[in-house]
Amino acid sequence: SWLKDYLYISLGGNRKGRARTYANLMLTMLLGGLWHGAAVRFILWGALHGAALAVHKALMHAFPSVFKASGEQMRPWRRVLGVLVTFHVVCLGWILFRADSMQTVGEVLTQIFTNFHPEVFMQFVVGYKGVFVLMVVGYILHFMPKSAENGLQAVVTRSPLLVQAVMLAIAIFVVVQFKSAGVQPFIYFQF
Repeated sequence: SWLKDYLYISLGGNRKGRARTYANLMLTMLLGGLWHGAAVRFILWGALHGAALAVHKALMHAFPSVFKASGEQMRPWRRVLGVLVTFHVVCLGWILFRADSMQTVGEVLTQIFTNFHPEVFMQFVVGYKGVFVLMVVGYILHFMPKSAENGLQAVVTRSPLLVQAVMLAIAIFVVVQFKSAGVQPFIYFQF
């Protein structure tokens, strides 16, 4: 929201035509990337997100019956496709964001695109059953209707305090079980 309020809107937002809107989106995200660090990978991270936002806006304008501002307005199969595309674009961005150098980015992308072995998928499932189940549950929850989400929230908030405390304790226990071996520093300490 800070990028939107103080950069995008200050640059003119979407009030000065489509071309300027796309340029404002790109510039806002490029500056957001630069804010994270003066490294090529952060600038590329911002450029990727700016380009994705600009392409989405352009597609919404060019094909208003197909591309919508939110998933609730789209047909289910288009929504699923949109989630998959968005997920993969964001994951590509995380490679740029988390790598310690452009060499590491290149190595990760090389491994993804040239050393991919789908036959080890079942080994992953068998070796990490709990993690795999949580991943599937988390992925499915993204497609849960808003009414079901609101219903679950109502169940939790109407539960007695003791039941809420037990749910919180279980959530904390699960998080602790999946923590990594070492303490990970807060990501923004590096900036």
